[in-house]
Amino acid sequence: MNRKRLIFSVLKEVEKYNYPNCSDYDITKDQYGDIIDLMVSNNLISNASVLRGGRGNKVQIIFLNKAKITLEGLGYLEDNSIWLKTYKGLKDAKGWINIVP
Repeated sequence: MNRKRLIFSVLKEVEKYNYPNCSDYDITKDQYGDIIDLMVSNNLISNASVLRGGRGNKVQIIFLNKAKITLEGLGYLEDNSIWLKTYKGLKDAKGWINIVP
């Protein structure tokens, strides 16, 4: 899985007010929670959170339904705008995130 492409895809979907979940990418809830935590801590999205069963434990719930893309998130999309040529949306995201650049 290309984590940078996954982040790009999540940002594109959030920008369209579409809130994907781990099954859209065929990854585990823990993997998806780690990506969302990474995006929040790097200020790519706001109003998103990951609830775990305690520090270092498995992901219980991912709150993404009120997430918004930030200015830094828009910058990430611009920096990787070359991917817009091949990104077809969430329906093809499973295969797209596995392409090695």
